[in-house]
Amino acid sequence: MPQDRVESVERALKILNCFSADKPILNLIQLAELTGFYKSTILRLASSLERYGFLIRQNDGRFILGSAFIRLGDIARNNFSIEGLIRPRLEHLRDQLNESLAFYVRRGDKRICLYRANANRAIVHQLEEGLRLPLEKGAGGRVLLAFNGEKGEPYETIRTQGWYTSKGERDPEVASVAVPVLNEAGEAIAALAVSGLISRFPDERQAECAEILREKAKELAYSLDLQQLTEIINMK
Repeated sequence: MPQDRVESVERALKILNCFSADKPILNLIQLAELTGFYKSTILRLASSLERYGFLIRQNDGRFILGSAFIRLGDIARNNFSIEGLIRPRLEHLRDQLNESLAFYVRRGDKRICLYRANANRAIVHQLEEGLRLPLEKGAGGRVLLAFNGEKGEPYETIRTQGWYTSKGERDPEVASVAVPVLNEAGEAIAALAVSGLISRFPDERQAECAEILREKAKELAYSLDLQQLTEIINMK
């Protein structure tokens, strides 16, 4: 929610998110280009980040990430739980949308329902976690195919739109809206989907759900170590 945001914190985080394996060292000009912030703003925020060990400014003026990330990284790795990060978000979306939510990953020519939060209402679309489903039927599968290079329609449209709605593809009474959880290469490592009776998903509702899901998918992408997530998912 907008009222829960702290702009200065988000700006500092945006600076930190500029660093990557390909860009471990950045100068002031590069940070300004990547963030769109004034140099004076970056220097002010960088000063606080340096004070707490999140940034180091080298003698040549370029910045690298600080040792605070090593300490926090060790803590995060030792306590990392995909389920602990994903399940509360699914439950929040379930309560917000009043429909069932699912988190799908791909396994060869199938998709697996890795985590699920079923709606608290009399008539729901209910699936069991661990269930294997086809990729070519249902919104979750279509999204996984689209954002992993599948050619033709509806995949070109899905990539352009950023989400997909299925109606009656697996069950004649069920509709689903799904979005991808993307890695840095723009590939879908998972799909986030909401589902329920077709009658509850008119066009305006589909667009509303898609927007909410896309925001949550972006949040997941930032919250999770996507490389670690990919490795753990592949081991399941």
